[in-house]
Amino acid sequence: MKKTVTVTAAVVVLVALVAMGALVGLNALAGSHRTCGKVNPTELRQPSDPEYAKKLEQLARCES
Repeated sequence: MKKTVTVTAAVVVLVALVAMGALVGLNALAGSHRTCGKVNPTELRQPSDPEYAKKLEQLARCES
């Protein structure tokens, strides 16, 4: 009986460690797309700039 409890406890700890590792990995993966950098508001006020749409898209992606 004691051996069964030990094996069960070891399996529970192992599953908890694997789940924690998966959560940490997924969190790192989800955070990796946030490579926004800084967007200068004065540059966003110039719609004649060829990069205007790209900068607005970058800003929208970073704020969400």
